[in-house]
Amino acid sequence: MGCGPTEVLVGDAPGVARVVAGVLSVPYALTFPDSAPEGDALTVPLGLPGAVAAFEDGSFYVADAARRRVGQVSPDGQIAWLIGRGPCGTPGPGPGDPALLCLAEPVGIAATAEGVVYVADAGAHRVYVVDLAAGRVAVALGTGTPGAAADGAAAALAPTDTPVDVALGPDGAVYVAERRNHRIVRLDPNGTVTAFAGTGVPGDSGDGGPARDARLQRPAAMAWLGDTLYLADGGNHRVRRIVDGLITAYAGIGAPGFAGDRGPAAAALFRDPGHLAAVSGLLFVADRGNHRIRIIRVGPDSIDTFGGTGVPVSGPDLVVIGETAVAGPAGLAAAGRAVFVGDSGGYVVRRVVR
Repeated sequence: MGCGPTEVLVGDAPGVARVVAGVLSVPYALTFPDSAPEGDALTVPLGLPGAVAAFEDGSFYVADAARRRVGQVSPDGQIAWLIGRGPCGTPGPGPGDPALLCLAEPVGIAATAEGVVYVADAGAHRVYVVDLAAGRVAVALGTGTPGAAADGAAAALAPTDTPVDVALGPDGAVYVAERRNHRIVRLDPNGTVTAFAGTGVPGDSGDGGPARDARLQRPAAMAWLGDTLYLADGGNHRVRRIVDGLITAYAGIGAPGFAGDRGPAAAALFRDPGHLAAVSGLLFVADRGNHRIRIIRVGPDSIDTFGGTGVPVSGPDLVVIGETAVAGPAGLAAAGRAVFVGDSGGYVVRRVVR
């Protein structure tokens, strides 16, 4: 995702949270016909900013579930709504133009530097693959009707149930978190789908064994760090880790609460962990129910609070991230030294340089 000096660091004091998209505490208001203003990202209200996919040049994509669109913010702070046409009729790919895609609830995204964007549309029970350079949309997974795909099925013709996150694996496969199927599935480059983690039965078991035999509960998000997949097991209030097909409990004891900072991650308490971001031996966790961003140093496996005060309202701009409130953080991304936070309660995306 790029290398070398990047614009994202210019003018940003380390640790200070800067609003880079949206108007703080001003939500998007639906109009008829619905409009999608573009231009300066700091003047365009967001509705429910969630998943973020970021790059080292400072650009990023943001999924806005309320606008039912995915926007791209350029390194110089200009937003363009490239995917989705806003409130529409029956969700679906339509004629295949990204700007005409009818989204229901885009909540998870993953993107490549070449402009290929995967969108997890939870409300439509589909995952789309969008090639912005070619101007094409295709269904990667899902029929629009909730269900569970059988191993080996053609992914584009197989059902899913409430896909909430998508991650691009180092093996070239695409991984999808299915909230109501309580599992993670793998979309092979050849177009077939197989279960990767979770049996489909909700629960909290299987640590130390094959990930396919484990029980998850409402998995919320994933992040790769090298060849290791971390997943937020939201209903079990913990983060789990998968290496070589084996799953283990990694962070959190499996009970809701807030505790454990400056101690071992395995002994911490989370409340409904959501989106994850991983970079340079660090794992960031959106601790949604606690209105905080937690940071885990992989290796020592120690945990601390990176951002948020626990107050369920959004704090002011240009304040040290650990001293400003982040209400219901709904998205996370990391690129280089920059961390991006989808602050749904404040209707903005914030950026912090570590």
